Amino acid sequence: MKKYKWGILGAGKIAEKFATAIEYTEGAELYAIASRNKQKGQDFAVRHGVSVVYNDYESLAMDANVDIIYVATPHAFHCEHSILCLQNSKAVVCEKPMALSYAQVVKMIGAAREYNVFFMEGMWSRFMPSINKALELIKQDVIGEVQYARADFGFNAPADENNRLYNLKLGGGSLLDVGIYPLFLATLLFGEPGSIHSASKLTKTGADEYCNALLKYSGGRSASIFSSITMNSEKNAEIIGTKGKIILQAPWHKATDMLVSLNDGDKQSFSMPHGSNGFEHEIMHVMDCLDKGYKESPLMPHDFTLTMSRTMDIILHQMGVSYND
Repeated sequence: MKKYKWGILGAGKIAEKFATAIEYTEGAELYAIASRNKQKGQDFAVRHGVSVVYNDYESLAMDANVDIIYVATPHAFHCEHSILCLQNSKAVVCEKPMALSYAQVVKMIGAAREYNVFFMEGMWSRFMPSINKALELIKQDVIGEVQYARADFGFNAPADENNRLYNLKLGGGSLLDVGIYPLFLATLLFGEPGSIHSASKLTKTGADEYCNALLKYSGGRSASIFSSITMNSEKNAEIIGTKGKIILQAPWHKATDMLVSLNDGDKQSFSMPHGSNGFEHEIMHVMDCLDKGYKESPLMPHDFTLTMSRTMDIILHQMGVSYND
């Protein structure tokens, strides 16, 4: 396998986690970090042994030594920063959510196709062994025909209106930040919903404090998703079929443990520990895609991201959240 030189655009908390996983992953080298805060970039480089530090994003995008860039800036800048990298013929993994709106996602994917480079939404949960094991069990008809799924992700953030979670200009709100995880699971299992019914509460800034949505699909199937930035939830998920259910244990979006409970009383548990912090599964998948010359991931294709984005647009509209992107 070729050794891929990674660049990270943005030096926040999620970039720290991604960098830690790159250091663990064979075939990956964290080569460069770009941060508009000079001291923050230098400190990041020291912590992770990065050899090249840029104080602007353009220089990273133009560095001929960089094979792939992980875009880790706030949601509101994903579109601009991803397109900057794509225009410079860089493969890109853009941290979820891909963007603020379906229109932005269409623009980004259009740029990837125009410049003929790999582009993927960084939905790391898609590559978790637990998720893939659940899909395998469903395919084997272990729990029968899946009829319903439920997933939640709620946490209590500090009540600070200047925090990015509350700031509409930065893409604040629960749905985009963590509600995308339950939505991802529902989309993975059922596809695009035929109808959506949502309930929510908005903060003073206009961001969604919590989002609760019921998604209905063909054949009477449904999914319930919940997210919050002011309330802690269990952070587990259930996939229920006609023969039994799969329980992804907390925190389900990066679960290492899952339980299969069948209607006849039979139970089976699975444990799949991570080698690092879980991001390594996504990193390995992306490098495998590049080895094979793919321009999009077969597990996280553009159409999947477009479906999630369309669904989020509808939920945001129902909640009355507008980013004016």
